[in-house]
Amino acid sequence: MTAPRKSPEKLLVELGISEPADIDIEAIAQYCRATIVYDKLTGCEARIVGNAERAIITVNIGSQRPRQRFSAAHELGHWMLDRNKVGFACTNDSFRSQWGSTNPERAANEFAADLLLPRPIFCKYSNALPVTLASTRILARQFETSLAATAIRLVQHGSFPAMAIYSVGGNRKWFIAGPDVPSVLWPRETPLRSTIAWELTHGKNTSPGPTDIQADAWFTHPRSKWYEVVEDSVKFKDEALLTLLWWKNEKQITDLVSDE
Repeated sequence: MTAPRKSPEKLLVELGISEPADIDIEAIAQYCRATIVYDKLTGCEARIVGNAERAIITVNIGSQRPRQRFSAAHELGHWMLDRNKVGFACTNDSFRSQWGSTNPERAANEFAADLLLPRPIFCKYSNALPVTLASTRILARQFETSLAATAIRLVQHGSFPAMAIYSVGGNRKWFIAGPDVPSVLWPRETPLRSTIAWELTHGKNTSPGPTDIQADAWFTHPRSKWYEVVEDSVKFKDEALLTLLWWKNEKQITDLVSDE
């Protein structure tokens, strides 16, 4: 009997999940006829093998719990979305870098985010929180999820206009803008020297936390020099950067929306 394919939303409703503590990834996977096991893995964070009926998801036993949960949910996404295609063995890079162009890894990331950080539950906990890394860490602990995935969710479904930018070697790899951010606000490929991200890329190891930055240091829009954004950036061990930009003062957003 072929295992059914179900969306995260349908799974959550069927299982009666309404709080972060209820999101038991092992039980959810078993419900989907996929068994999660933990073992030492080299070269990848998780992998999945299966047929039309059942799957085995192997997750790196040496990873931290938030990474394990997202890895497992990501592979479950492959089971729901990409079954009977080539096998998948996903690295840590897949979970942070694959939020840009549309591909199976991004789709699996989005499945995992919808499952582990479901919008109705997430919005209840993120309501009115500032778009900062401190808020992201609070939510990441509550939902037991990775910093990057939680930051993206806060940008997408938080209470304020914001953007998440992921960069490597100082160059932007992808960005995700919240629904209130006008499409004309396009981030620079490389931020200017006045940004926290530039300082972290060029040797500084710690961030000062949320900092008011002139918007044209991040954006190419010709009127950006008239406005400010709040920047909060963090450098990962692999030297990649995650930046949150928050329009605490929403005047730039409202002015651009008025222009449109």
